[in-house]
Amino acid sequence: MTDVQPAPDIPAATEPVPIGKVRIRDLRKMTAHVPRFLTGLREEYGPIMRVPFGNQYAFIVSDPDVVQDVIIASSRKFDKDAQKVGPGPDDWGSTLERVLGKGLVTSAGDYHRKQRRLIQPVFHRQRISGYGESFAKIASEASDKFSDGKQLDFQEAMYELALGMVTRTLFDVSLDSDVASTIRTAFPRKGGPLRWEMSPIWKFLLYLPLPANRQFKRGLRNVDAILYKMIEERRRGSGDGEDLLSVLLTVQDGDTGEKLDDKELRDEAMTLLMAGHETSSGALTWAYYLLGTNPEARERLHAELDEVLGDRLPEVSDLPRLKWTDAVFTEALRLYPPAWILVRRAVTEFTALGYHIPKNSVIMVSPYIVHRDPQWWPEAERFAPQRWVDSDDGDPLSGNATAPGRPKMSYLPYGAGPRQCIGNSFAQMEGVMALATLSRKWEFEPVGPPPARVTSDITLQPRGGLQMIPRRRR
Repeated sequence: MTDVQPAPDIPAATEPVPIGKVRIRDLRKMTAHVPRFLTGLREEYGPIMRVPFGNQYAFIVSDPDVVQDVIIASSRKFDKDAQKVGPGPDDWGSTLERVLGKGLVTSAGDYHRKQRRLIQPVFHRQRISGYGESFAKIASEASDKFSDGKQLDFQEAMYELALGMVTRTLFDVSLDSDVASTIRTAFPRKGGPLRWEMSPIWKFLLYLPLPANRQFKRGLRNVDAILYKMIEERRRGSGDGEDLLSVLLTVQDGDTGEKLDDKELRDEAMTLLMAGHETSSGALTWAYYLLGTNPEARERLHAELDEVLGDRLPEVSDLPRLKWTDAVFTEALRLYPPAWILVRRAVTEFTALGYHIPKNSVIMVSPYIVHRDPQWWPEAERFAPQRWVDSDDGDPLSGNATAPGRPKMSYLPYGAGPRQCIGNSFAQMEGVMALATLSRKWEFEPVGPPPARVTSDITLQPRGGLQMIPRRRR
């Protein structure tokens, strides 16, 4: 788009080579690492491009001003229900909606605005700070299970850690409970229907008699049974529970007194459950991979933890002093945002940077692509936590991310605007507390070459796991 001047009749967005003409080696690159492939297209075609998407086109936008318009300023012109423009009946919803129901991640329009307004108080900063002790304790228990020098699938370890955190805070149950066991085995972990969320023909794939489809539906029934049972138990209880499910039962509309019914509670609990452990496990996996390949950043992390914590577990009151730890996690989210793609539907036609985008078009905003724009991120591919720490150490990257003049939409790992992740403060605190707890005693050495393939269906994860060797700090 940079080299194309808008014409008076407003041209359509520039279009990469149609998929049928892409060379085989390009297809291999795309299937191995979709986010990286799309970033390459952005470098060639500019901040607005039109790409084939089934029997239509999708528009990928990465200019911060356009992102601002789509995500915030004109949010009522862009809806979440992008699946309405795909093949198949509209009422089939998306693949993700079949799991989460109409929770905050998948709901749209006035219903989403009403539910968000109702649930927002649950994530008040003072309330979520009370979970900090649980985060540190669970991470410490996970830390005790590592064996010095014994290789492990680190992605799997972080999945278990994140699952333990979310089941404790959401349901007040432990990782070895029947609830956690059912959740752990409910859905196909590496594959299955959720990988079709970005496919324009998913509505047909889901109805094929595949083993993964059968496991998916069986697992969904099992988790639903547990959720409805816990909702019933909470309703019969004293009502003074501190877990998030108990708190959700108490929220009510300030004007009408309306509370969440059982189906709404189920959908929001399922959303917090799935979004909570999938995103956190991915973020921690990538953070430790980056630390493992950047020893200077890792040593600075250890020095900070030794100074602030000594031999004790972190507390929420320590967070303002754990500036480098927070910067490590924040920078990991820049390079590997778990929610790497945000999808919208244009409710009306609009113009962006002089280019016409028709009504009902699928609009994609990728934090992964935006976070690698060299205009806003010098040495964009480099892991540099110092970007987030103001310093006069002479490093040109120090404080770069916090300098004035940077567009707000150049960094959006939690989304932004009216659909920003409602638990963003919760997730950031969880990640930093886990990072601080594990790193007190351990460092992790990656095994083999960098991950060349990633899964990018719902969250960004290394495909096939990530092998690392724990080394106990001396």
